[in-house]
Amino acid sequence: ANIAAVIGTDYISTDFTVGPIYNALIIVIAVAIANAILWPIFRRFLIKYIILTLGIGALVLNSVIFYIATYFIPGVFVGFYGFWQVPIVMAIATTFITNITNTNYYDGYVKRILRYALQKKTEFKKYPGIIMLEIDGLSINTLKKAIDRGYMPTLKGWIDNETHTLKEWETDLSSQTGSSQAGILHGNNEDIVAYRWVEKENDNKIMVSGKLAHAPIIEKRISDGNGLLCDKGTSITNMFTGDSDNPILTSSSFKLWSNVHSKSLDVVFLESYSYQRIIILFIWEIFVEIKSQIVHKVKDIQPRLRRNIIYAAIRAGANVLLREVATETLIADMLKGDINSAYASYVGYDEVAHHSGIRDDDVWNVLKQIDLEFKRLEKAEKNCERNYEFVVLSDHGQGNGATFKQRYGITLANYVRRLLPEDMKIYDKNPFISDHFK
Repeated sequence: ANIAAVIGTDYISTDFTVGPIYNALIIVIAVAIANAILWPIFRRFLIKYIILTLGIGALVLNSVIFYIATYFIPGVFVGFYGFWQVPIVMAIATTFITNITNTNYYDGYVKRILRYALQKKTEFKKYPGIIMLEIDGLSINTLKKAIDRGYMPTLKGWIDNETHTLKEWETDLSSQTGSSQAGILHGNNEDIVAYRWVEKENDNKIMVSGKLAHAPIIEKRISDGNGLLCDKGTSITNMFTGDSDNPILTSSSFKLWSNVHSKSLDVVFLESYSYQRIIILFIWEIFVEIKSQIVHKVKDIQPRLRRNIIYAAIRAGANVLLREVATETLIADMLKGDINSAYASYVGYDEVAHHSGIRDDDVWNVLKQIDLEFKRLEKAEKNCERNYEFVVLSDHGQGNGATFKQRYGITLANYVRRLLPEDMKIYDKNPFISDHFK
């Protein structure tokens, strides 16, 4: 695949020349050797740079490795654009081939994670740990339909083998992640009355559960220091930490420029291709979303939200980036055997269902991919010296429905405005699809 990618790039790029045809093989071998030597050095000293650039630094470094590997090969020319094009095309080819041939990339990658974990391993505990896997926003009825349609064979196998039982539970009000995760992880969701709410006693401040600036404030109110993950637990891609001392990409502890780097994230960059693969899947997911938008418009599916390219990137982040990071960090932590518990949120279904519909064609592939992650975790657990038990849960369900404007022809804000005195000023500022980062 890589040899074909090198030759193909020579044909389509004006900034890269492979020279004699046999140079393609030499380039592939040279890049593999250079990666084996240089990538561990780059990762060791530049990991914070890689993470602070959201992984883009990994792509830059991989291009540097490619340039170094080809610099001394006679007949090869690499210009500025070729410097970027060839490594990316090679990664695309590798990802494409592994997918169409059903080659399990994770089988080999888990072995590399295992070697990494053995370097960090402490004396493992004899009692089992517990891994809690949340499928954000999934109702029991949709789960049953996904299992019946064959989209979640791993969960079906666990249920059929009676290692797991399927049980229904109901949330209290309000039924959304902020309230549910506060209750699950901290045993306290007092005064979290909605995803967004107005605090009249706080100068009418609008609080948002998932907003990075507000989640720490909310957790400080609800935490007593004895959360679900306070005893050697790990929080991964959650809203709150559960008092974990190792929160990873968790809203209430996430600070981009100070503590975004967690040692647990090192595993995502064990080899140069691993993050390239994630980026390629990320870009592919954007195209999947664009296709979905076109299909919804052609079929005139109603109710339908307005979705743009910004949302497509948000979807790809939730359904690819966070999914892959959650699985890889969990695998490393289990193989090390040090954690007693972990709680990880797989947020892709919630993100897609909110915008496409809870049983739209879009969501079945999302659930299939999440089920595949569970299969990878199950296979990894078999390599662990310490036993881990898996619990799969959801924090709330969803129902399809039209927006206020779609139903009544006027926005809720404008409706409220009509009922108020004309000289009264009101605050209405929420024009964005996502308010996580504002």
